[in-house]
Amino acid sequence: MDMQLPALVEDPSSGEIGEETPAPRALACLLEYARGTCVALPVHAGVELVEQPRVVAVPGMPHFARGLIAWQGRQLPLIDLGRHLEEGGSPAPVPFSHVLVVAFQTAPGQALDYGALCAPFLVRMIEVTDSQQCPLPVGSERWARMAASCFRYQGQPVPVLETARVFGPSVA
Repeated sequence: MDMQLPALVEDPSSGEIGEETPAPRALACLLEYARGTCVALPVHAGVELVEQPRVVAVPGMPHFARGLIAWQGRQLPLIDLGRHLEEGGSPAPVPFSHVLVVAFQTAPGQALDYGALCAPFLVRMIEVTDSQQCPLPVGSERWARMAASCFRYQGQPVPVLETARVFGPSVA
């Protein structure tokens, strides 16, 4: 599965001759995981927003994994991105009322797998253009391991998560 943001194709025949062609846009799922701090996911990665999930704690899971949630007959790992991205310590867990179930593939041609991310704030759909591209935030090596790219939104860098990297070996 290609984890790139799907492009919304503009119809070039709709403009007048001599008009500039609008920049291609893509939709992204914006997840605010801590107050004022967001990540984006490709639209096709977000599967379902689950309200008030029951979380089962599992001994021995990494500090950033809140436990497992039941979803469609499966047990999915629940990741708290705020705790996962914290360098040098674990902040207190942020309360959440929803989780975002996401899909990923560990390799092309493999079956889809699923995980869940804590969603303490509103999940939104936004449009993004190439002109918004920017470098990954500094200060955390984890961005380079978990993000495919980054764009600027409302003055803040927003990394685009590669969900297979988030739910990789450190969670399994």
